Amino acid sequence: MRILMLTNSYVDRTRGGVELHVYNLAKELEAAGHTVTVGRTSPGESLLAVDGPELWVIDPHTAGTEGRARTRRSTGRGRFLSNFLARVQIGRRIGRTLQSAELERRFDVIHHHDFVTSAVIARRLRRSGIRQVWTNHLGEFLILRRVPVIGRWVTRWLTTPFQAATGPSPELADQAAVRCPIRYVPNGVDVQTFRPAEAVERRESRGDLGLPAAETVCIVPRRWAPSKGVVFVAEAITLPEWPAEVAMVFVGAGESDFPEYAQEVRGLLARARGTIAVVDSVDAAGMASYLRASDLCVIPSLLEATSLSALEAMASGLPLVASDVGGLPELVNDRTGLLVPPRSPIELAEAVSQLAALPVEARLAMAEEARRFVEESYAWSNIANRISEIYDVAAS
Repeated sequence: MRILMLTNSYVDRTRGGVELHVYNLAKELEAAGHTVTVGRTSPGESLLAVDGPELWVIDPHTAGTEGRARTRRSTGRGRFLSNFLARVQIGRRIGRTLQSAELERRFDVIHHHDFVTSAVIARRLRRSGIRQVWTNHLGEFLILRRVPVIGRWVTRWLTTPFQAATGPSPELADQAAVRCPIRYVPNGVDVQTFRPAEAVERRESRGDLGLPAAETVCIVPRRWAPSKGVVFVAEAITLPEWPAEVAMVFVGAGESDFPEYAQEVRGLLARARGTIAVVDSVDAAGMASYLRASDLCVIPSLLEATSLSALEAMASGLPLVASDVGGLPELVNDRTGLLVPPRSPIELAEAVSQLAALPVEARLAMAEEARRFVEESYAWSNIANRISEIYDVAAS
């Protein structure tokens, strides 16, 4: 099958959950015998070297917004409207370009990975005869769905052009909110790249990465964006409840599009109790190294599907402290970590303290359960097979 993956962001420029989802899914589909091209709809040259499927930067010379708000709050009405209109403009521009590209001679399926932009593109391509599938990665969908009275009408209208869809959490696979058939298919994880480390390797990794030689190292592998909740961890570290003996490493600070938010995080970290390390950005191999050098992981999200960062941490054998939102309760239970309410620095501090105080044997048991759970349910090879079935549904 010849597949075109359309996405606004890809791993040649940034390392986020959607970017890695597209990258890993495309690689597994090619390994299964399909031909995959990744079409990036945002302008700009590649910044990072990427192996794997062919990359098509559809409109590389266009100057313009990628449709992201660059201020602290991500859900203000005016900012959301601005983002919405920007993504409509992107969709119109890319749709015109694709209409003239004779796609029906090159592809059997177009798999969209945005929402508003994808809906506009898909509507323009309806007459092409190509199957169009969409994966719901959060963002505008949940915000629109929650608008009183008209929310679900808008989301259903926007999803009309798709023949089938998937959502990486039950909340994102809500059939009542979309017009096309939709199935729950979780995110996956690369269980070869992300693996547990023995104690000796963990200590050596800390030295190689310049991390503190503390008894316990806790990692926060998050972009510094409001929806990721990093500011609440930063605040937790300033509280008396925080275990000062736990060293913290934040990976992803350089991937923030929210300078005021990042400044607030750094201001809180300056008052932290204990040792702090901040890493701007790393590729997948680098992230795997930082996870292997850690003992615990915190995922403090305010909105989340099946968190890729959580899956990578679990595949690396780390117990989790995670917000009780979205798809995170499907991953975290009393055998793999602790759930806490979102926006709660005190409970974050208490949960990290509780895990750090566990006997080594108890923590190792949690690590082994986390790894086993991910291997059985979230390996990318299994996810790619389920996505292939969706393409067949779209053809029927």
